[in-house]
Order: sequence, then C-alpha cells, then structure tokens
Amino acid sequence: MHLVDGQGRTLSGTTRAAAEAAFTWALREFPRIDPVLLAEWSEEVAKAIEARTEVVEFPKRYAFAALHGKVRQWLRSKASQEIPVGIGAELEEWAEVDRDTQRMMDRAIFFDQMKTKLNDRDQHILVLLLQDITSPASVAEALGVSYTAAAQAIHRVKERIAAALSDSRNHSPNSSRFCEAES
Repeated sequence: MHLVDGQGRTLSGTTRAAAEAAFTWALREFPRIDPVLLAEWSEEVAKAIEARTEVVEFPKRYAFAALHGKVRQWLRSKASQEIPVGIGAELEEWAEVDRDTQRMMDRAIFFDQMKTKLNDRDQHILVLLLQDITSPASVAEALGVSYTAAAQAIHRVKERIAAALSDSRNHSPNSSRFCEAES
C-alpha cells in the first residue's frame, strides 16, 4: 500500500497501523476479492482518517468499519461477478454458451414438456404463443374460431401452464386435469 495523503506526505503512525491492520483483516476475511482493490480501499480509508484526525477517536475501529463498509457496498453493487474457470468454462466460451443460451435451452425444454401435457388444440395455441402470436384475433384467425373462443383458449392454456408449474413445485403431477372433456 502507498499510504500518503493528498499532498504526498506520509501518514501518521496510528493511521498507518490502523489501515494496515484493516487491510490484513480484509485479506483474511475476503480472500476472493482482489487484493489490489482492498489495498486501494484501505488507502482511501487511511486518507479519510488523516483528514478527520480531530473527529476520529479510534482510528483502528474506524478503519475496520470503513473498509468493511466499502467491501459490503462493492458486493451489493453486483460489481463482483462469478468468473468460471477451467475446462468447462473454456468449452462454454468456445461454444459461445452463456447464461442467455442456458435460459433459452431451459425455456425450450420446459415448453417441450408442456406440449406433452396439452391436447392438440392447446399445443397449437402454445406454439402460436411461443411465436409471439399472442393476440386473440391472431389466434382466432389461425384456428378458425371466434375472437371470444380464442381469448378463452389462450386463457385456458395459460392456466394449464400455471397449474403444471404449481404441480411440479408440489411434486405431485396431475396430467389428467389437462384433458378436455368431449361433449
């Protein structure tokens, strides 16, 4: 660490000791945070202590609290991000797979599973919804039914998807409720 004030003067011994103790503590408590960041924050804390020497009664306590606050703020700001390493991460990078790709794959798998739980008409509506054909008028035209019937069918498909999700969360699948009664 480079512990000098804004004019380039060396900081007092108590300020220096407080900043170094807080820095050592932070290194031990937060081993996954870049030591350069911790050193930079410790320098900022030391400069703040030196600028407020008449107000800060306990420099060591102030240094620990201020540095801990800076770390927590950094963690909360989501500036920290998990960086995958190893062969799996290299393969994902090579294949251009990221979180969006994973989300799209999960969505495709989910809707493929949903298609097995719906009757033919509801499957057709689901396919239309996945193609962003969501208005009852468009669905009515595609199915050859009235606007009202299409709106009810869209609502029914959405309810069945919601029911499937709640059933999967409760681990009690009930696929019989997705069959329509013939009249």
